[in-house]
Amino acid sequence: MVASLLTVALVVAGAGAYVWLVLVPDYRTTFLVDASAGPAGRFGAIAAAVGSAAHNSGDGDALSVRRFGGTCGATDTTAEVVPAGRGQGDRIAAAARALTPSGAATLGDGVLAAIGDFSGLYPFRGKKVNRIVVVTGHGEDACAQDQAALRKTIRDRIAAAGLTLEFRFVGYKVPKGRQDGLRQLAATTGAPEPRFATSAEDLTAVLHKLTVPGPDGASHVTVPGDTPAPEPSEERKQYDFFVLMLTGWGVKVSGAPVSCAAKTKEISTDKQRCRFKLAEGQRIRLTATIQGPDPDPLRAENNPYYRPMKTPYWYGCDEGPRSRTCTVTMDAERVSKPVDTSAETPTTSRLACVATEDLAAPGGGMVTCAALTGAPPPPMPRITYADGSVDAPPG
Repeated sequence: MVASLLTVALVVAGAGAYVWLVLVPDYRTTFLVDASAGPAGRFGAIAAAVGSAAHNSGDGDALSVRRFGGTCGATDTTAEVVPAGRGQGDRIAAAARALTPSGAATLGDGVLAAIGDFSGLYPFRGKKVNRIVVVTGHGEDACAQDQAALRKTIRDRIAAAGLTLEFRFVGYKVPKGRQDGLRQLAATTGAPEPRFATSAEDLTAVLHKLTVPGPDGASHVTVPGDTPAPEPSEERKQYDFFVLMLTGWGVKVSGAPVSCAAKTKEISTDKQRCRFKLAEGQRIRLTATIQGPDPDPLRAENNPYYRPMKTPYWYGCDEGPRSRTCTVTMDAERVSKPVDTSAETPTTSRLACVATEDLAAPGGGMVTCAALTGAPPPPMPRITYADGSVDAPPG
């Protein structure tokens, strides 16, 4: 009897561990989209930016979309358009484009409903971050007679839910005279100052930053250089630094002093790396953007369950191995470590390497990056076969 109970307990514990490690995402984000009526072209830019940000997110991140906008006092002023799930970049982009803007900006109803989306046991909340990104063309709710009372209701709802939620507010073409309302709402939720974009390009860039995990999810992702290179008169020693790109996919690296990019299935060593000088004490932040076609397009044709594993991961950065962001500081520890100069690309401390989990990456991608930077080998990725079964690849 005791043995049977112990077996059951072990099975339950194992199932719980499986759910926690495999099914529960690290990051869960809801895009709360303003689908109210507005100037021509405004919603099209919002929809395109949300779709682009969804494609830019990590493969394992859980994303959803909720829209708001409608007739004041009606029951359909907000609705979940895409429930939370992973690998939904294409679905979210299509759903956002399909929305038809109409009605008034029922921002309060949208925020309250989005909080409720995180209150249930399922879909699973993120282990590390749960975030609501509000994208709106208005500074405040168009239906609320008392904006202060609405903010208090939102604050009370967050407290009653007992959740740790991050809010980020993005205003698109909001007139300066109407921006204070959004600032006050952001302060109510404990969010940073809203970002106000004036062009579709700015809006897309802001949303890309908000879907990459970081200290505040926004301001420390694509900064080219926090610490500028010292002036020559300081006589700081300069060091060669390499960025190696082993994604298999086309990739562009921003933040380096020189341009770094590789095309899909680029296998030439010279074209997979870039080299530049960093001065002792200099710090840069690098970000990788996947671009170009699938390196093996037949996978999508032959496997209805195929989902590209093209999230970029970094090795050799200050954040540690398999990081989503990359900071490089030429501090005393980094510059003092020996470098193997016999290799075509130097190993250890003066190299940052970006790769994906995609098995089409040259040389194993992440395995090679780990070996070059002295990091432990990454876990083998889980893949879905054409029959729908899920497993790690052999070997």
